[in-house]
Amino acid sequence: MFSIMVVDDEPIVLDSLKTFPWEKCGCQVTAWADSGQEALNQLERSAPDILISDIRMPQISGLALARIVKQRFPDMEIILLTGYAEFDYARQAMYLGIRQYLLKPFRFEDVESALSQCIQALEERRKRRLQQQAIQEKLQEISPLLKEQIYQDLLDGRVGNYSDKAAACNIGEAVYVVISTQSDISGDGSHDIALFAEIHDLIQGMEHEIYLARGVDIISFILCFQSRHEDAFCEEAALHFCEMLQETIRDRLGISISLGISLPTRDALMLHQLKKQSIQALNCRRDLGNSSIMLYSDIQNRENHGIFNMTVFEKRIQKCIVQNTSEELKNIWQAMMPKLLAAAQNDFSYIRKTIINLVVITWHFAETQTAAPDCPYDEIEKLFRCGSIEKLSDAALSLLLPLTAPQPVSFGDGIAERVIEYLEQHLSENISLDILSQNMNYSAAYLSRLIKKTSGQSFSELLQELRLKKARELLRGSDERIGDIAQKTGYNDVSYFISTFKKKTGVTPKEYRSLAKLGDL
Repeated sequence: MFSIMVVDDEPIVLDSLKTFPWEKCGCQVTAWADSGQEALNQLERSAPDILISDIRMPQISGLALARIVKQRFPDMEIILLTGYAEFDYARQAMYLGIRQYLLKPFRFEDVESALSQCIQALEERRKRRLQQQAIQEKLQEISPLLKEQIYQDLLDGRVGNYSDKAAACNIGEAVYVVISTQSDISGDGSHDIALFAEIHDLIQGMEHEIYLARGVDIISFILCFQSRHEDAFCEEAALHFCEMLQETIRDRLGISISLGISLPTRDALMLHQLKKQSIQALNCRRDLGNSSIMLYSDIQNRENHGIFNMTVFEKRIQKCIVQNTSEELKNIWQAMMPKLLAAAQNDFSYIRKTIINLVVITWHFAETQTAAPDCPYDEIEKLFRCGSIEKLSDAALSLLLPLTAPQPVSFGDGIAERVIEYLEQHLSENISLDILSQNMNYSAAYLSRLIKKTSGQSFSELLQELRLKKARELLRGSDERIGDIAQKTGYNDVSYFISTFKKKTGVTPKEYRSLAKLGDL
């Protein structure tokens, strides 16, 4: 039933309305008031669907009350009563959006007719609200698929009505980099199919950072960085990701791959162009050989400077880290800088990019081969703001020297346990890999790899397992309602919780509780 508040300072009117057959109209009066002030006092507590009020009342008139109600409760329907057939009152009521205006003395038929129109408006509004809620639930349900389709269309050059679709899928501002890759073994499509499958597995749990396009010839994917990052930082992070991907594919599949990296952009409509750039960069392996990683920005600058062979210095620096020889690292650095400057021919942008690339690669090597901490991207990002070659060189070297410490601090110990502890404490919340990484102060990519390595599961699979484990505990040890247990374990949709629970356990939550009480679990 719809709830009603009746306000009138005339006792005879209140007494008359108390005899009205409200239930017949699908309503019930939940509050009575004999003044506008008393109505305001009760308003927040009762929050009726319909307000029936006299216009002429002392202190706070019915029109003043209606204005306040429309500000606080814009969906509330209002019926105004008056013994004065004055056009000005009707005009003010219409201005406030009030269509029901009854003159005293009124008949019950008049009240019934006004109520019917109010109820019709409320039901239409409720229907629209339920429809909108259903649309939002459907969008949430298929949002990942829609997001994939949007990115696929943009990569393929099909723009369409991008803005509306992006808003519906919560695609916000980001810095985009497109990477294209292919196995270095030509003539055997099975390698590219296996490569696609492996990349797909690797990025599970990183859906907020990476989108993998369809196709198994040249494989393209999008890296999405937070918009606060500088373009140069995103380009270097993409290079670091490619290094990691190359190494992982080599270890797991025993094949080498080459990769091309586009320029960064904040315009998603440029993704098709970025895909072309990444493929153009990938095609440079004809000149560089297999297992190459080429930046499109390097293609643009190749005519301005010689190609610096960083690999020799990279390997020597890695040897220093393994052997904990900081002095040798300094000597190598001093020998490297003049050669880099000569090759760069005063191109400061190229020098900076090469040095930062070397720092990122070295940290990645230390992560995998020693007990080094996770790559300090925030500190590396500061290198982009160095105004001179000397400051850049000194800052970069200072980031590498700690890696040669004889007893490096272990950054990995206990992280997996902390991840589990955090997730268990926040199961009722909307947890994502991004939120977890922000609270743990590690990159999402690092945590995703850690979770996969330690549990054999993706982030989403682990989170679901913990939620269902907690649900089983609550079902066995409490009499809480199924809906309350769903809320406590992070399922806002009870029906989805029930279907997921049954899919994983073979029984519904209710059946599980019954079996637990019988001792059959």
